[in-house]
Amino acid sequence: MEREPFFIASVQVVGLTEKGRSAGWIADTTVTTIFYLLEKELSGNKAKQHVRNLLRIFHISNINRVVLEDALDSDFSDYKEGVLYQSAIHANLEVIVSRNQQDFAKCDLPVYSPIEFLDTMDIFE
Repeated sequence: MEREPFFIASVQVVGLTEKGRSAGWIADTTVTTIFYLLEKELSGNKAKQHVRNLLRIFHISNINRVVLEDALDSDFSDYKEGVLYQSAIHANLEVIVSRNQQDFAKCDLPVYSPIEFLDTMDIFE
């Protein structure tokens, strides 16, 4: 799960959120995906512990019928990214941080890689 070149920057983004320097959000389906991946690599109890930590650090954006329908009506070719985008829109978020920026090409929000997001945070220090 340590996908380079974004792993270190991603850890740093999580650290900013944990320290309260950035309001971090993840979609509710992202939590279940993370749990699934962790459970494959670790024990179920360790996966639960890591997910509890994520829930302590991040706000959770909801995915409901409106989000799902709006994603269907969007111009996204990948439905999953359309759902994540609509979830961000409905949560009134300002940016998306993703290693897959090309998947959000039709996005009206700024989309940063973890490295680019860290660079924007340096501007505000």
